Amino acid sequence: MSDKTTILWAIWAAFAIWTGAEAGSAPDASVERGNAHYLSFCANCHGVNADGKGPLVDLLKVTPSDLTALRLTGGGVSVSERVMNAVDGRHQVAAGERKMPIFSDNLAISTVIEIADYLETIQQ
Repeated sequence: MSDKTTILWAIWAAFAIWTGAEAGSAPDASVERGNAHYLSFCANCHGVNADGKGPLVDLLKVTPSDLTALRLTGGGVSVSERVMNAVDGRHQVAAGERKMPIFSDNLAISTVIEIADYLETIQQ
């Protein structure tokens, strides 16, 4: 795990402790903000329902992931870690291409955490 990822996880853990949340749950306000952030930053590619069927899908080289199935396809990696890896640009396809643009330099850590909190609530 990179230093940046370690810092992201430490901040997420501190946030969870500070808000009284357990590792697998998030306060309702965080989930609501995450949903709003998701709609602003993610829905154009991943779709309003997070099913990978956003309005820009036909313009992309790689089909966006169904974000409602992260728990099913994660191979034991948590939803939060998968989201942070994707936003940080470390999630790659087999050919070595990045699945999505790197957003970690453009989004606040708290925004990424809230998006991950929201996506945790919509898993199949």
